[in-house]
Amino acid sequence: MAEASCPADALAFVSGTAPDLVLVDGGLEGPDGGLLMEAIRNLPAARDICLFHVAAEALPASIRRAIDAGADDYLVKPFDEALLGFKLAQARTRGRFGAGRARLRIVGEGPDAERASWRFGLFGKAV
Repeated sequence: MAEASCPADALAFVSGTAPDLVLVDGGLEGPDGGLLMEAIRNLPAARDICLFHVAAEALPASIRRAIDAGADDYLVKPFDEALLGFKLAQARTRGRFGAGRARLRIVGEGPDAERASWRFGLFGKAV
C-alpha cells in the first residue's frame, strides 16, 4: 500500500505504477479543481484501474458526483475490512477488478506497509 500526500504525488504514482486499486479521498482535488478521480481517469495508464471514492458523508449528490467522475464504487468513512472485501468482490463480479489478473503484490514501503497487508493481500496492488 502507498499513500500520496497531495494530488500531484497521487497522479505521478498512479501514472508510474498503474495499480489495480486506488482509494481516492473525497477531499482531494485534481489539478483543475475537480475531483482527483477525474484526473486519474484521464491518465493513459488508468483505464483498467478500479477507483473507489472514500468520503465522510453519503449524500446522494456526493455519490452521484463521484460516480460521474469515474468512481467504480463509494466507501463512507469509517469502513472496515469486511465492507472493503465485499465491495472488491462486487467490483470483481462486474469485471472492474482482478479480471484475468494473477495475484499481485502489495505496493508499499515503511512501517505501515506490513500493517496494511490485511487489507490488500488478497486484492493486488493498491494506492
